[in-house]
Amino acid sequence: MPNAPEQKKFVNKHKARLEREQQQRRIMVISAIVVAALIFIVLVYGVVDQTVLKNNKAVAKVDGETIRSVDFVKQVKFTRLNMIQDALQYEQFAQYFGTDNQFTAYIEQIKSQLTLPEYVGEQVLDNMINNIIVAKYAADNGISVTEAEVDEEIRKQFGFYPNGTPTPENTATPFATSTMNPTQYAIVTATPTAEPTVVTEEVAPEEVTPEATEIPTEAVEATPAFTSTPLPTATPYTEAGFQEAYKGALENMSVTDFSDKDLRDYFRNSLLRQKVSEKITADIATEGEQIWARHILVATEEEANAVIQRLENGEDFALVAAEISLDTSNKDTGGDLNWFGKGVMDTAFEEAAYALTIGETSSAVQSQFGWHIIQLLGKEVRPLTDTQLSQEQQTMFSDWLTTEKEKYTIEKYEQIWKAIVPSEPDYTTYVNSLSQ
Repeated sequence: MPNAPEQKKFVNKHKARLEREQQQRRIMVISAIVVAALIFIVLVYGVVDQTVLKNNKAVAKVDGETIRSVDFVKQVKFTRLNMIQDALQYEQFAQYFGTDNQFTAYIEQIKSQLTLPEYVGEQVLDNMINNIIVAKYAADNGISVTEAEVDEEIRKQFGFYPNGTPTPENTATPFATSTMNPTQYAIVTATPTAEPTVVTEEVAPEEVTPEATEIPTEAVEATPAFTSTPLPTATPYTEAGFQEAYKGALENMSVTDFSDKDLRDYFRNSLLRQKVSEKITADIATEGEQIWARHILVATEEEANAVIQRLENGEDFALVAAEISLDTSNKDTGGDLNWFGKGVMDTAFEEAAYALTIGETSSAVQSQFGWHIIQLLGKEVRPLTDTQLSQEQQTMFSDWLTTEKEKYTIEKYEQIWKAIVPSEPDYTTYVNSLSQ
C-alpha cells in the first residue's frame, strides 16, 4: 500500500512528458510547413517578378498614364536596330562615293552611341513620353489617324503604290530674283564669264572621256530598318510581293521582339505627330529677312585690323579674301557667303552682319572660328527654301512640345529603366549574323 502513491506520480510525469513531446513535434511540423510555404512563395514571386511583374513595371508616367518596361525594352531594341541599319547604309555610301569624312563621322558617331545603352534608352524614353503628349493634344483637338492611313504609310515606306507611283511635285516657292543696285555693283566684282576653249586639233570621238557628275551627299538619306530590299526592276511589285517583303521585314526585326501591332503603332505615332506638327506650324512664316554677305577670316585681331587697313587703302575685298582668308570653303569666291537667314551663322557673326548697311564693312568681329571682317552686299525679305522652312517648322514644333509638357506631371523612374535598358542588338554581333 505505501508504494501506490509513487506509481501515480510516475504515470503523471510520463503523460506530461509525452504531451510536451507531441506539442514540440506539432510546432516543428507547422514550422517546417511555414518555411516551405515561404520558400515556395519566394520562388513563385521570383518567377513572376522576372516575367509578368518585370514586363509590367512602370518606367515612366505621364499624368498617371504608364509606360511599361516591356514596351520600353522593345522600343530601345527597335531604335538600336535602326541605328545599326543607318550605319550600314552609310558604309555603303562611303564605298560608293569613296572616302568621305562626313560618312565616316556619321558611322563612328552611331557606333559610339550604341556603346552607351543608357544614352539610347533615355532618348527612347523621352520620345515615348513625347508620343503620349502628342496623343493627348490630338485627342483634345479632334486629330486622329485611321487604319487606312497606317496601311498607306507602310506601303509607301516599302515603295509599293497600288494606284501608281506618285509624280514628285516641285515644292519650291517661285519668286523674283532681285537685281543688284548701283551700290552693290560698285562693291562686287562681276563674276567673269568663261571663254569658250578653242580646239586647235580635231579630237577623235573615242578619245573623249566623259566626266562623272558628282551626286551631292545632302540628297542621300538613310533607309530605315523596315525598308524592304528593292525587287528587280523586271519583276512587277504586286500586293503579294509587298506582303512577302513586309513579312521579311518583320522577321528581320525579330531581334527587337517587335510584332505587326508594334510596327503599326510606330507608324501611327509618326503620322499623328506629323498631323499635330502641321497644325502647330500652320501659320509659320514662309519668308523672312535674309542678308547677302562676304567675309575674310583670320586668326588674330591684329591680322583683322591689318586687313581692314588694306581695304581702306583701296585693295579689292575679293582679292584679299583669296589671298589670306582661312575659310577655304569660300576664299576663292571672294569670301562670298551667299544669302542666309537668322539662326544659321555664329551668333556674334550674325549680329554684326545684320547690323550693317549695304556696302558697309564691319570692324573686327570675333567668333568661335576666329576674327572676321564682314561686308554686307544685300538685305531683303526672301522666301524660305524647303530646307529652311523645314528647320523653322522643326524648331517651332520642338518649342511647342517643350511648353506643352509643362502642363503634365511627368515621372521617370531611372533606377528601373536603367536596370533593364538593353544593350542589344549589338553592332558587331548583328553584322556577323548577316554573313552567316
